Amino acid sequence: MFFAPRFLSIRAKLTLAALAPLAVAMVVVTFLGFYLINAWIVGEAQKKVRSDLEAARAEYNQQKSALYEALQFAVQTTGLGDLLAQTEADQVQRRLQEVMVGSGMDVLTLTDASGVALVRAGNPDAQGGAVVSAPYVETALAGETFAGTIIMSAAQMEQENPHAARHARIRLAEAAVGPGRDRFENRGMFLLAAYPVLARDGSVLGCLYGGILLNRNLDLVDRIKERVYGDEVYGDKSLGSATIFLADVRVATTVRLRNGERALGTLVSREVAHTVLAERKTWLDRALVVHDWYLTAYEPILDSHGNAIGSLYVGLLEAPYKDLQTRAAWVLMLILVVSSALGYLLARQGSKRLSRPILDLEQMTQKVARGERNLDLPVHEADEIGRLTQAFNHMTRALREREEQLQMFARELETKVVERTRLLEDKNQELIQAQEELVRNEKLAAIGALAAGVAHEINNPTAIIRGNTELLLMELNAEAPGREEAEEVMKQTERIARITGNLLAFARRQAMHEDRVDINALLEEILSQLPHQVGMTEITLKRNLYPDLPMLSADSGQLRQVFTNLLVNAVEAMAGEGLLLLRTEVGNAELVITITDTGPGIAPAVRAKLFNPFFTTKRGGSGLGLSVSYGIVERHGGTIEVDSELGQGATFRVHLPLGDAVAGSAG
Repeated sequence: MFFAPRFLSIRAKLTLAALAPLAVAMVVVTFLGFYLINAWIVGEAQKKVRSDLEAARAEYNQQKSALYEALQFAVQTTGLGDLLAQTEADQVQRRLQEVMVGSGMDVLTLTDASGVALVRAGNPDAQGGAVVSAPYVETALAGETFAGTIIMSAAQMEQENPHAARHARIRLAEAAVGPGRDRFENRGMFLLAAYPVLARDGSVLGCLYGGILLNRNLDLVDRIKERVYGDEVYGDKSLGSATIFLADVRVATTVRLRNGERALGTLVSREVAHTVLAERKTWLDRALVVHDWYLTAYEPILDSHGNAIGSLYVGLLEAPYKDLQTRAAWVLMLILVVSSALGYLLARQGSKRLSRPILDLEQMTQKVARGERNLDLPVHEADEIGRLTQAFNHMTRALREREEQLQMFARELETKVVERTRLLEDKNQELIQAQEELVRNEKLAAIGALAAGVAHEINNPTAIIRGNTELLLMELNAEAPGREEAEEVMKQTERIARITGNLLAFARRQAMHEDRVDINALLEEILSQLPHQVGMTEITLKRNLYPDLPMLSADSGQLRQVFTNLLVNAVEAMAGEGLLLLRTEVGNAELVITITDTGPGIAPAVRAKLFNPFFTTKRGGSGLGLSVSYGIVERHGGTIEVDSELGQGATFRVHLPLGDAVAGSAG
């Protein structure tokens, strides 16, 4: 019997009753599907790896067969038996070196019937030495052939071929070096074949053995990988890899480290080493190869005594199969979700038809609770639910009428509040501006009175000092002691006089003597005198004066003071080198004079205090030039604006109203 929570609706309960069997079936199918998908993909991958190992073994054995055939061909075609019988050592040496170079062998040695080395093609200077104890030599001297894998010590390789001994030396990875283990693998693994050399009567005269070094034999592992996996890649990694191990050390591999180098000198995992080397079993399972997971196959490489001396490995990158499992799982999930959605839709449709009247009324009630009022629920039946629906419609109409009235009253009230708030903000802003202007004027008046008093008090002693200094200079000739100090006193009194003059100019509002002023001509006159005030040898001056500039009714002397101050400041800011741009233009019933320099610019903190009296950043400055200029421009009804960024120069704009200006200019 189906049980549903009591708080669920009738429609939900009907839907759940229909979906419960479907949900149980989905859970069973999901777990069973995931299990079958994973089992199938992993099984197919392991089959492929097993097949890949067989292909790798075939390539390895083919290399061994090719070595054997090359050795057999050398014995049968070079006449070694006749040469050995005639003891033609030089001719034998030459023939063997040709065979060694042509077949790519690293070791090629001819022995006599007692096993003593007569000729070593890889080391012509090292002849002699008994090698009878080597199993492959004993086999060949017994009249049989040998082909297999052996390990040579570093001393043996040094005797057979010093170059091969050096080439075989592999440095172990840092993680592979443990207590009691050498940092280098000095032994060499060889594919080696031995063939008896027979006299014409069939007796054994000696043997010829040759081998190919497997240490760093990248061509062989690359051929194995190419044969098994081709050039397939997954992402930026090769799909498969192949490796030859000497014991547990990678001596030839296609596996690469993160830096792109071959992973020579790294070790196989302990678990794999135990299975393959100690138990001489084939490993078929996933394994961590350097830093990636592979589906791997390891097969022991045995010597002539059946001892595991290394292993042959092929591996298939696990990531593609994991992605395949993920994609298959997503496809299964999609199928189940679509099936569930269809089942849900069918169940929902059935329950909807059974519970539609009550559900419609519930939905309308929720809409009313959210504030919707333009609702009219259709009446399908004349039963109790139909009468309830009619009462609901009447209620929503009454609510809608009441809310419309309230909204109208609220809009009227909001409009009045916004209007009153705007008026209040405007009045507050006007009051703030008036207060700021009053405070500024009071400060300027107080500073002006103080400046005037200070200037008068300083002028009297300054005049006395200046007069006495002039008398002293008249008494002292050019070479007299103290003449230089007296001249310095004279310069400083003149500087004091200039400062007090600026103080007096700031303290009192100078009377304006208005006349018609040609701004362009006034600026040209100031520019012609500017080099006498400041150094301009490296200053580039660029003019952009508006033609036919209207004549301005203003005090030319005071404006001369303003523009001279601004131009001198601009030149001094550039430290004698830069671009000075002067521009005049007409716009919005005013003249705009722009002075731009390429100096270091003005910091925001300095810019805020720029027109304050006695504020200066120049050594020896009085801090009154810009404040006096600001007052002059303000008395003319204009303004001064400053635009500047650190490192990008500064721009001063003087705005002067045209007023009763008339057209016509000197230039």
